[in-house]
Amino acid sequence: MSNGMVLPRGKVTACVKAKYVHKDKLFDGSTEKKGNYNGKYDRVNMLYQMTAKAGIFDNFEARIMVPFWDKQVKRKAGITPKHVDTDNLSGLGDVVIMGRYALMSQRKGDWMNLAIGAGLKLPTGDADHKNPLPFSKTHKYMGPGGQLGTGSWDPKFELGATRFMGRSRVDAHFMYTIPGDGAHGSRKGNQFLYNLGYGYALNKYFDLELELNGVAQESHRYDHASTVNTGGHTIFLTPGVHWKITDKCHLSLGVPLVMYRNLNGEPGTPERLGKFGLGEEFQVVTRLGFSF
Repeated sequence: MSNGMVLPRGKVTACVKAKYVHKDKLFDGSTEKKGNYNGKYDRVNMLYQMTAKAGIFDNFEARIMVPFWDKQVKRKAGITPKHVDTDNLSGLGDVVIMGRYALMSQRKGDWMNLAIGAGLKLPTGDADHKNPLPFSKTHKYMGPGGQLGTGSWDPKFELGATRFMGRSRVDAHFMYTIPGDGAHGSRKGNQFLYNLGYGYALNKYFDLELELNGVAQESHRYDHASTVNTGGHTIFLTPGVHWKITDKCHLSLGVPLVMYRNLNGEPGTPERLGKFGLGEEFQVVTRLGFSF
């Protein structure tokens, strides 16, 4: 999660984050569906994201996030559904640029850190990957959630807060994304991210943390129509550890565990025609950060 901190003028930080997500369970709401269904049934997303931040003015920082994706999706088809396709995509995703302004700062004597920010996701990732047969008969192009990019310009807005209390810190962060119209009649659904975290410094080198992370995602549009098996609401509980290797380098590891999910789906008759959302049980997130 992010926080409510803003870098001082002239300060620069950078990090590399790796995020592993394997979705191999189908859900209609909170109910896991058993059996065979046409369409996607297994997805692995590996994200490598490079982020750089710089304090530009007093109380203002800028940051850029550059993602690289390695995506795989498996799909079934047929009257007796069986595996027919494994699709792999890898490459640059959609770059995000944002600015953040400090409304309050503990460094300057305020009782907490509070910041607001806004930015834009740029259409830098490839949004033109085509579906293979037989799926191309229904949709020529893969949907926006499966592409490397969406082909849209997406405004983002954020609010973050942080308070340090001795060895403890409390963080909260909220971000809302409003996607624009993307490639081939597609549009990702609006997304609201909300996070609350507590961290405790064991000693000079190690911190422990516990976060509550929520994702509320509206359904995507696909070929000018809403899709019934995308979007939903998922809540994670994330234990994590930070290792301060040096004063200017640290390593973090977090494992978000699914505590609640309500994914969009639609039962079908016969059953194989049902359309359900894909969900995971956990994720693995690592982050290597540097300050200059």
